[in-house]
Amino acid sequence: MIENLIKRTQTTDFYQDCDLKLEFFSFKTYDNTLEMIFSINQTSYDIPVEHEEWKITCRNTEKYDGFFWSILLPYTKLEILDNHPALIMYQLNELQCEIAGIPENINEFIGDITIILEKETGNWIRVTDILWNIEECYKLYSKRNIRIPKSLNQPIKEVCEKHNLLFKVNNEVIGEDKGYAHKPKSKILIFGNEDVSPNDFYLNQPYVIAENFSAERIK
Repeated sequence: MIENLIKRTQTTDFYQDCDLKLEFFSFKTYDNTLEMIFSINQTSYDIPVEHEEWKITCRNTEKYDGFFWSILLPYTKLEILDNHPALIMYQLNELQCEIAGIPENINEFIGDITIILEKETGNWIRVTDILWNIEECYKLYSKRNIRIPKSLNQPIKEVCEKHNLLFKVNNEVIGEDKGYAHKPKSKILIFGNEDVSPNDFYLNQPYVIAENFSAERIK
């Protein structure tokens, strides 16, 4: 059923003639189930007004964001992806690394890391997910232990070398040893609109990372 809803939201007619609103949002912590109810109303003057309600259920939910307002425009085009930059923290091996030294230009170092993360992950992973972005912290502490997806090893190493910092991989964490972060079956349900921003670049699109998604029409 959710596949039919996804196809519908991606049509030109849906985007032009319907509004998609978030009516209800509930997260059950005991089993990590997220439930959302959306209303669909046809808004064209030459089409009779119709009202629908749909419930989307997300099971084994890991993360969600962006559901702050009832009106989702322009992000009303749903898509489920199992290969996406937001998923690499869950799907790839994790490297436990050490960065030693204080950058001569701390703000430039933070800026270079920001650019790398935008290039490699489309801004889905940010500086604050792996590093400090406060200048004072770098002055107080000359060593930092960080955890990163394996795919970021070489780009971050190159930035550290540029700023004369020692970058060392201490351990590679594989599979179930990652604990809660080991979610190889994770997928992302993104409420996007590639006319505004590609789905692989984060521009505040609402999204849910979970292992299973289903939908049913309830009205």
